[in-house]
Amino acid sequence: MSLPEASIKRPITTLMVYIGVFLFGVISLNLLSQELFPPISYPQLSIVTPYENAAPEEIETLITKPIEEAVGGISGLRKVSSTSKEGLSVVVTEFGWDQNMDFASLGIREKIDLIKERLPRDAQEPVVIKFNPFELPVMSISVSSSKRTPVQLRELARKWFKDEIEKIYGVASTTISGGTEEQILVDVDQAKLRAAGVSIVEVSDAVGAANLNYPGGTIKESFYEYLVRTLGEFKHVDEVGQVPVRRENIKESKDPRILQQTQNDPSNRLVLLKDVADIERTIKERTSYSRYNLKENVTISIQKQAQSNTVQVVGAIKKKLKELKAQLPEDIEINIVSDQSKSINNALNGVRDSAIQGGFLAFLVLVIFLRDFKNSTLVVTITPVTVLATYTVMYFMHVSLNVISLGGIALGVGMLLDNAVVVIENVYRKFRENREDGIQPAAVKGSEEVMAPMVASTLTTVSVFLPIIFVTGIAGQLFKQLALVVVVTQIISAVIAFTLPSTMTEGALAI
Repeated sequence: MSLPEASIKRPITTLMVYIGVFLFGVISLNLLSQELFPPISYPQLSIVTPYENAAPEEIETLITKPIEEAVGGISGLRKVSSTSKEGLSVVVTEFGWDQNMDFASLGIREKIDLIKERLPRDAQEPVVIKFNPFELPVMSISVSSSKRTPVQLRELARKWFKDEIEKIYGVASTTISGGTEEQILVDVDQAKLRAAGVSIVEVSDAVGAANLNYPGGTIKESFYEYLVRTLGEFKHVDEVGQVPVRRENIKESKDPRILQQTQNDPSNRLVLLKDVADIERTIKERTSYSRYNLKENVTISIQKQAQSNTVQVVGAIKKKLKELKAQLPEDIEINIVSDQSKSINNALNGVRDSAIQGGFLAFLVLVIFLRDFKNSTLVVTITPVTVLATYTVMYFMHVSLNVISLGGIALGVGMLLDNAVVVIENVYRKFRENREDGIQPAAVKGSEEVMAPMVASTLTTVSVFLPIIFVTGIAGQLFKQLALVVVVTQIISAVIAFTLPSTMTEGALAI
């Protein structure tokens, strides 16, 4: 039993199948990730290792060369290049386009872990960074105020916006730029250091060792166990000055003020940090400025998690911003500087509108040439069913809804009507030739006659677009989804053309 004959003899089953296709398509459309472009996996990983105040020669000898030797034996590696400059080592590794970059990144991290002990102790941890030209913040927010200082504004952005936005599902991280940060400045007096016989290294070590919380073990009782901690972190500026730098012998001191002390003073005394330095609360030196509408502000850039729906993430962020706006003082102004979901929606809506307009124009062409409104309507019904079935396949193949994939759907809309037109026209021709045989034989024979040429025509189109899937490089990753969608729409349209139009034609002729 052929496919057209089976669909015609079991119309209820065929109808239920297409209802299921319709429901699956609607559900898949709501679950598809919406992006502007397909995800690009560039075969390049950068290993960045900061080492402050080190010369380029030391960077190359102590960091760059050990890392190059470690990662040189990774499978699939094609090229290694490096840059050693003051305070920074950058090693760039390039792989083949068929390489899985997640496994390549894991392999590089494993190799680096083996040589960490050979790197300088003062150097920071090497960071492996993937390169993605489309990895931009999904949203940038401006927070400004006419009454608050830049320090207060940045602290407010950190406590309220950064912490709350990062809790949203789909948000990976937030970055704050602009404003100013406070710092505790210890201005050491060299004359006082020499008089007290204290070196600058002792001052640095004393401050670093004092501003810490240490675990002190546990205290056990009959029913409870208490955790003991030694709290040493500074809570006020005055506490910094009370840090002991050194124990000094008064009799050996060169400071005349200390030698004039009374004989009742102890022979030893502590040299505190405030004795050799001036301590004050200041702001850090600014290296960048952020302004919005000529007003100084704080900018919050938001990155989403991989495979997250950009439109849904941005919608959740906007909802959270409304809640925060209701809780914050009235002088706080919140403005959205950039919103990636707008460009995505505009692009997707533009492609969608083009597809709808193309389908409508195809319907008009069919009405003009077929001169039958009923037949033209039957042909056009194949379009939404095919598109919804394509959405289902896209969901299971992890293809996002973007400009490229929607372009493939729009391209296939005009092409997928060809099969249905041929089937319906041939069915009507068979029916007009042998009206006495009835409707069902005409539908079966008319569909089976054109099955072979239609399959050949569909495979011709598939054979043109299918090789694009195997193209490597940026072009291959960009247009792979377009080719995949076109191939899927053509195959689905051929299957639907042998079942739905012939079945509906039988019903229409019966009516």
